[in-house]
Amino acid sequence: MTSSIARMNCFLHGIENFQILRGDTLSEPKFVEGDRLMRFDACLANPPYSIKQWDRDAFASDPWGRNLYGTPPQGRADYAFWQHIIASLARKTGRCAILFPHGVLFRQEEADMRRKLIAADVIECVLGLGPNLFYNSPMEACIVICRATKPKGRKGRILFVNAVNEVTRERAQSFLTGDHIEHIAAAYRDFKEAPGFARVATVEEILQQGGSLNIALYVAANGHPTASNAAINGFSVEESLSAWLRSASEVRNALKSVLGKNIAPSEVTAAATINKTLPPWLKRNEWKRLPFGAFADSVNERVEPANAAEEIYVGLDDIDPGSLHIRRWGKGSDVIGTKLRFRIGDIIFGRRRAYQRKLAVAEMEGICSAHAMVVRANPDLVLPEFLPFLMTSDNFMNRAVEISVGSLSPTINWTTLKNEEFTLPPLDQQRCIAGILWAVDEVQQTYELERSRMFSMRQSWIHHILRTGPVTKLCIRDLGEIITGTTPRTNEPSYYEPPDYLFVSPADINEARYVDETEKRVSELGLESGRPIPCDSVMVVCIGSTIGKVAMASKRCLTNQQINTVICKGEHSPLVVYHLLSSLREEFRKAAGCTAIPILNKGQFSSMRLTVPTPALQKEMSQELSNYERTEHASALLASSAKHLKETIGNAWLWRLSPNPTPSSR
Repeated sequence: MTSSIARMNCFLHGIENFQILRGDTLSEPKFVEGDRLMRFDACLANPPYSIKQWDRDAFASDPWGRNLYGTPPQGRADYAFWQHIIASLARKTGRCAILFPHGVLFRQEEADMRRKLIAADVIECVLGLGPNLFYNSPMEACIVICRATKPKGRKGRILFVNAVNEVTRERAQSFLTGDHIEHIAAAYRDFKEAPGFARVATVEEILQQGGSLNIALYVAANGHPTASNAAINGFSVEESLSAWLRSASEVRNALKSVLGKNIAPSEVTAAATINKTLPPWLKRNEWKRLPFGAFADSVNERVEPANAAEEIYVGLDDIDPGSLHIRRWGKGSDVIGTKLRFRIGDIIFGRRRAYQRKLAVAEMEGICSAHAMVVRANPDLVLPEFLPFLMTSDNFMNRAVEISVGSLSPTINWTTLKNEEFTLPPLDQQRCIAGILWAVDEVQQTYELERSRMFSMRQSWIHHILRTGPVTKLCIRDLGEIITGTTPRTNEPSYYEPPDYLFVSPADINEARYVDETEKRVSELGLESGRPIPCDSVMVVCIGSTIGKVAMASKRCLTNQQINTVICKGEHSPLVVYHLLSSLREEFRKAAGCTAIPILNKGQFSSMRLTVPTPALQKEMSQELSNYERTEHASALLASSAKHLKETIGNAWLWRLSPNPTPSSR
């Protein structure tokens, strides 16, 4: 099929002189001359990403000599294709451009091969692209450009280009305009620094970074960004915030048109206002009571992963409760057992443990867990864009939980769900409701995207500081006193009553900087039975699957023995130390080893080395990091507000979707 599509592509693009051979590039290359590979002036390639099913043992002693820099791991063949392409380049004129996932730039299991590639000085440019540029995949990719022999002025140097914002989106399609392409091409031709967009790094500098080609290490957003003036998609943070507010204003205007009244900003998320106010076009007397199976189908198209190895796989763990969007996924080749195929626009509904409220709309094709239900709208009765909101309403979800069967893992059967009756608005009312709810959802996604981008900008800025500012190498113990937590005796009630003080365990540490609440608390006596830590101490999880999680103490508290805490010396900023340790999670995991229960003891933890800014620079960084965090926090609040608004409207207007509405549900 792939070779047939390739032929069609050539004909459609007016190419008549071509040769396409069908086979397996790694096990039996077809383009050969005698006992060696054919060599080309130019190679453009989009190899299959991270395939697992390939003959690694044969490649380790490859008769074609393609294992120039080593043998890739079984689970990722990317570097095998990369080495095949380099071995196929003409020795003086050969150059290539390869489309890869970003992981090839920094994954640890390929670090040794990557360092050899860098030292061989064949990599000329690493270019990062924006999201949604490829059919059926929103992922961001990179292009790596290599030359067999670099021009004299480019030897020993690599160009990094961060073109993630060089993308235009119109009518649900993302693409590069002519201006975007020229901007990128000009940066490649110039091969010099362009703040916030391109930077040339030496091979020595890159090897000092452990051989990582992660673009963010070398191209800081706008060169030296701050939370107050950093640009996102060409706009400053202030302009972006204004755009968010304009988006919220547009939603308020939309609500005004359907509610017949002005909605003040303070009223946007006021559930009471929306509950009491129904738009004039929302005519309940026109709604009809229908079985769910009359206006929706369960698509039971089963597939074996082996027959869909290159497809996107969505497990229930990949769906976030409360979000209609799929943000992560795996590969079909990574899983076993029969799965369900889904198409663009289908709804993936977690029928197992429905109380988790996992439901998402597919924006790509792929396969999903058989513990999900693939639901497709009957457009004659229900709009595909309306059905997701019907199914995420409290009353639908509550009913789904009620009809689930089984104790350990309650599951919904389609034979039961299809007979459940729900009251459905006519299509014109569905269109109005869906239009408003998707508008609010778009605002929510904007907030979440901006929060993610602000996080990336902060990380890029920290890397920039560590690369260019006055820094030193220190062990963690040089930052302050190290304390390993203790658990007060559980058979001593006076240690836990009254529960006045926080007792922090790994489960209490999440994405937030501060731990403000914990599952367990201790008394003053319990606190003093261990080693209390003061406010702003930096806590690091040092055991188990969550090793490397970092947080700060919001007040005087106690931690358990799975946490090592740094009580910073006066010259070191706790906020800066928190961010430095947060960036070491992979290093913590590696230091703990690959045992069944990885453990990083106090001695190992204390002796780990890291790059630390001078005290004077830390003082400057503290304010800047606070600015970043405030902006990220504001983004999170705006996203939460939009999410609450969407849920409030949906539940207020769709309460009659319950088969047996009660005063409490109403």
